[in-house]
Amino acid sequence: MAQDKNLAIRDVTDLVNQIFAKAIEQRASDIHIEPEDDTLNVRLRIDGLLYLVDTYAKELKDSIISRIKVMSLLDITEHRLPQDGHVEFKYKERVHNMRIATFPTSKGEAVVLRILDREDVVMGIGDLGLDDNQLATVQTLISNPFGIILTTGPTGSGKTSFLYSIISALGSSDKNIVTVEDPIEFNIPGIRQTQVKESIGLDFSKAMRSIARQDPNIVMLGEIRDADTAHMVFQAALSGVLVLTTFHTFDVPGLVIRLLEMSIPKSVLAHAIKGVISIRLVRKICQQCKSPKPFMTSTGQYIQLKTASPTEEKCHLCHDIGYYGRIGLFEIIPFDTETQLKIMENIPSAELQNFFQQKQHKGLWESAADKVNAGITTVEEVTRVLGLEPR
Repeated sequence: MAQDKNLAIRDVTDLVNQIFAKAIEQRASDIHIEPEDDTLNVRLRIDGLLYLVDTYAKELKDSIISRIKVMSLLDITEHRLPQDGHVEFKYKERVHNMRIATFPTSKGEAVVLRILDREDVVMGIGDLGLDDNQLATVQTLISNPFGIILTTGPTGSGKTSFLYSIISALGSSDKNIVTVEDPIEFNIPGIRQTQVKESIGLDFSKAMRSIARQDPNIVMLGEIRDADTAHMVFQAALSGVLVLTTFHTFDVPGLVIRLLEMSIPKSVLAHAIKGVISIRLVRKICQQCKSPKPFMTSTGQYIQLKTASPTEEKCHLCHDIGYYGRIGLFEIIPFDTETQLKIMENIPSAELQNFFQQKQHKGLWESAADKVNAGITTVEEVTRVLGLEPR
């Protein structure tokens, strides 16, 4: 009997390891383990989209979820409350840190695992999808010795990865660079990286207060989440520190309004912010299985565009998805003297929106059009990410 029990444990352990290995092999950023009435579904988020990859019998539901809880040191007897944890999983000599979150549902506990490969290579700024003018603008912004550079966009739009590329480029022996992150996604040599631990009171705001005594030149803050943190960020910028951080808004006028609602004075906001970079990620057409597709232009002529529809032969690179990897769409607005004066004026948000549209060198839609024309992505993918083009 004991031998059968040990065999069952090994089987479940192997099964969970196989789920993790498949996710890593297919470049998934997240694993979703979701109970249904009669099955346990496993979905992988690959390049931003979820795909159902495995379905298991409902009898395995409790065993699989319990095994993941044991690996991440969670309470296996607690099924009513959400729990958070992490586990390190070694696969092919690489260590992958997985952030685990459980959530009670009417059909049982659901588990989501975010896969973080701390040994992955941080991309260079020039490899992210910026055009020459945008790259020059970013390099000008990060050459400022102090101030705030904000990246905006929805969750999963590449904001943090972009900031990693910047601090990797700025790192040198004559600069003290400190980060406050939740979680630490990449280990960068020569950078002092700090993990937020709210369970012991170490949140973004408290970390920012302590950083001021660390004599930093550059600070990367994972996110401005509240008014207290926002005030600490602006205080640091005005004291001579270059702060790189993210903010959850969809456009620059919305960012300005949110910060004003956090009681940041207009004059401080206008002079501390050096620039705002809006980012979105679109999937790239798989270069191995792409095929031409006829497309009728407005003049009635047919041209050949690349499509993400895979060929008849199975593609082992993208697993017949048609897309492989992602690239950034960027909208960059430097805060020059004209912008500072406009922010300090008491103007309606609609007028502020029109002003920033005129200030941008290239918007997200223009950036997307360049990627489509270059055969990097598709119109369908751009529409999925940005929605319908504004009239």
